[in-house]
Order: sequence, then structure tokens, then C-alpha cells
Amino acid sequence: MQRPRHAPTRHAPARHAAETWAAASGMHARVVGAVIMRDLQTRFGTGYFGFLLGLIMPLGHLSVAMGITLLLGRPAPVGSDTAIFLTTGLLPFIVWLYGHRQIMLTIAQNRPLLYFPGVDIFDLFAARIVIEIVTATLVVGIVLGSLSMIGHDVQIADWPGFTYALLQAWLLGVATGLIFGTTSTFAPIALLIGNLIGPLLWGISGIFFLADSLPERISNVLYYNPLSQIIDGLRISYYAEYYSSFYSEKSLSIQILVLLTAGMALIPVTRKVS
Repeated sequence: MQRPRHAPTRHAPARHAAETWAAASGMHARVVGAVIMRDLQTRFGTGYFGFLLGLIMPLGHLSVAMGITLLLGRPAPVGSDTAIFLTTGLLPFIVWLYGHRQIMLTIAQNRPLLYFPGVDIFDLFAARIVIEIVTATLVVGIVLGSLSMIGHDVQIADWPGFTYALLQAWLLGVATGLIFGTTSTFAPIALLIGNLIGPLLWGISGIFFLADSLPERISNVLYYNPLSQIIDGLRISYYAEYYSSFYSEKSLSIQILVLLTAGMALIPVTRKVS
């Protein structure tokens, strides 16, 4: 008697695909972890001094900004503490700048790793992005903690909004870092331009002033600077008494999304060039 035939298993291809995806994800996770450890050792050395120095450097930015403000003799436009006002502008700027700069240099500093099997450009960027979100979190904690320790009253009115603004600054740094970092593989001048926009934005993004208090024709130009929007949004979250007609959550989200999409879209192009 002929044995009945069993129906073929329908879920085998799906299970095979899932196992393949899991294996690939595991491999990329191991590569990213290895690159993170190498990056940390290269940037900060084997001891703690280099790591701590990298974290306290933002206090130098704050000191310079304080010195400039004292020389100009200008009081804080909102609130009664000039140091707090400057910090609300410097924190998002520093989170953006450090992320932007480090992610932009990813390929330039790690290109030899691409010769190893299994290492992809995306792995290099992913490692830097993880490092920068951790570093940014520590920097924010150190700056706010240092201000509290020396006697400044750090009172954040809206913690979720404050955190969200810093997250937007980090995402903006990822986006601009990806754009300039990937573009530099076929246009090396992009690294020079990417480094120059840091000092430029330091002066015009609202660290020392309120964008909402500027003449309309100037604020209309700064409206399309996402960093100006982020700084203004963070101040709205910090100061309960501050309201701004300059800040637009919708416009800012669109700008960051467009820049982030452009940066991600350039990664496959970079693979072909590299």
C-alpha cells in the first residue's frame, strides 16, 4: 500500500529567513560592540583621565561664554541667572556639536576597519552614534550637576520637554554628521565645511540671545536653522515664565527628519565609493 504523502511545511522558508536575519543581526551587533571598544580606547586612551577630560570640556565652553557675556555687561534676557541662561543655550549646542563632529569623522578615522571581513560602513556609524548618546547624557549630567554644586539653582519646569529638546539636538548631530561624513568620501572639502559650521552656529543660534526677541526679518532667517529652534524649545521647557512665538515643533521635526533621511540615504552611496 502506498504511504500517504505529507504536506510540505509552509513555515520553513519564513523560519529560515528569521534565523538568517537573527544571525546577521548578531554578527553586526558583535562588530558594533568591537568598534565601540576600539573607539573608546582610541579617543580616551586606556586610563580614566582622557575620558574625564572629554566629559568636562563643555565646562570650558560655558566659561568662555560667561566671560564674553560679562565683558559685554548684558543681563540674562530671561530669568535672573546668567549662567543658567547660557547653559540652556550651550547644552543643546554642545550635544549637537560633539555628535556632529565625531560622527562626521567616522569614516576618516576608521577606514582601515572596512578591510576586515564582516565590517560595514553602517557598523562604524552605529558604533559612533551609540557612543555619542552615552557621552551626551553624561555631559548633560556633569554640567547641570556642576552648576548645582557651585550654588546655581537648577530648576527645570518641564523635564520631558527638556529631555526631548536634547534628544532633538542629538538627532540633529547624527543627521549632519552623517551628511558631511558620507559626502567627504567623494568630496573631501565636506570635512572642512563641516568643521566651519560649528563656530558659525555658535554665534548665531541663540546661545547669547533669544531668537524671539530679534527683528522679524532676522528671526525669519534663523527660523530655518534647526539649532536655533532646538535652543528656543529647550528654554521654553526650562523656564516656566518663558513663551516664544519663534519655536515651531512641526517645522523643527520636519527639518530634522529631512536631514536624517538624507544622511541615511547617503550611506549606500558611500559603500559604492569606498
